[in-house]
Amino acid sequence: MNRRDFSQVLAATLLTPALAAPLAANAKLHNGPIRVLVGFPPGGATDVVVRALIDKLSKAIDGQVFVVENRPGAGGQIAAQLLKAAPPDGSTIMLSIDHTQVIVPLTIAAATYNPVTDFTALAGVATYYNALAVSGSTGIKNLSELGAWVKARPTEANFGVPASGSVPQFIGDIVGKSFGVTMNPVPYKGGAPMVQDLLAGQIPIGIASMTELIEYHRAGKVRILASSGAERSRTAPDIPTFLELGFKGIDKNPWLAFFGPKGMSPEFVAQFDRGMKTVLAQPDLQERLAKMGNEVAPVSSKEVRQWVVDASLHWSRVIRESGFKPQ
Repeated sequence: MNRRDFSQVLAATLLTPALAAPLAANAKLHNGPIRVLVGFPPGGATDVVVRALIDKLSKAIDGQVFVVENRPGAGGQIAAQLLKAAPPDGSTIMLSIDHTQVIVPLTIAAATYNPVTDFTALAGVATYYNALAVSGSTGIKNLSELGAWVKARPTEANFGVPASGSVPQFIGDIVGKSFGVTMNPVPYKGGAPMVQDLLAGQIPIGIASMTELIEYHRAGKVRILASSGAERSRTAPDIPTFLELGFKGIDKNPWLAFFGPKGMSPEFVAQFDRGMKTVLAQPDLQERLAKMGNEVAPVSSKEVRQWVVDASLHWSRVIRESGFKPQ
């Protein structure tokens, strides 16, 4: 399925969910343990979030047992394919980032799933921010200075990204075009190794989640020049958005949401949604997620499907205009 067909399918399949029969507020979701797939290694941002959530979710849903299963690789594709093959009986769910649900089907030619037709959206968890940072060795203090720097050093205009074909790569493409230069992406196997090279001055520019950069920014080891989003992060109000600095097309924030296999019962979806809203309303969890650079977003199944559609339509256009070819 090409990017245009994928976008058309998404736009055409935003269906109204069936009405769910009421269940007891804290009834168990499944008779046995629920496997929670995570498409990234233990200790990563997604893994840390899911472990913070399930402890509280278990208490909110009558002692329901959740077991995290990390299946890292290929931008979350391995976990997503396991989810697609799982039975819709509530025994398997997944905490996914937008890269796995949206960007992979648009940029990987061999991707074997469609997030709308192959999965059941369950509930939103949070949104977060992508950010552009420069190494302290550059001396660059803002995006205007960065523009002058890359124009004067076109052969050095390289920026690190967590993966080829990731949103940070397309953010760099937008920024470079706005400067009137070609900025060259340097893909890494994840944000952590890219940030380490940025800290060491091996690359002058890096684009990744703010979660991976914010502590180094606060320590003065790198400088974040701008972040994604329509508004500044409440946990980093000193950092301007690309939008307020005049860069268009970078106002969409990435997100975290739970998904299940297609065909899950409306009762399960409604009960899971109620449990997540209870958990995400707890101040200590909100504070913990905020320190990681997340904005709590306890949205419903229908709203998560709209997240997928909106992000897919937006990034499909950006990817097409960048000239990127599915790999």
